[in-house]
Amino acid sequence: MKRPSSMPREQRLPVLHRMIGDLPDEDLRVAELVLARLEMDRLLKEAREGFDNDWAAGKYEKLDEVIREVRESLMPHAA
Repeated sequence: MKRPSSMPREQRLPVLHRMIGDLPDEDLRVAELVLARLEMDRLLKEAREGFDNDWAAGKYEKLDEVIREVRESLMPHAA
């Protein structure tokens, strides 16, 4: 069998599905964790890029001021 990484995507997916389907339960759990980690890393990268773009666009200019105001409003007032 050809290695999945050397094939076009449309041929790779069925091969990967078969490989995953043939895994024993213990290895399937490991594959699930690896895939979850890949997804988490991808989403984190997208979120980080979004924050970087927003920061560069000046959308957080007043963030420190807003946080300070919220903290002050939440502090118990001295009698």
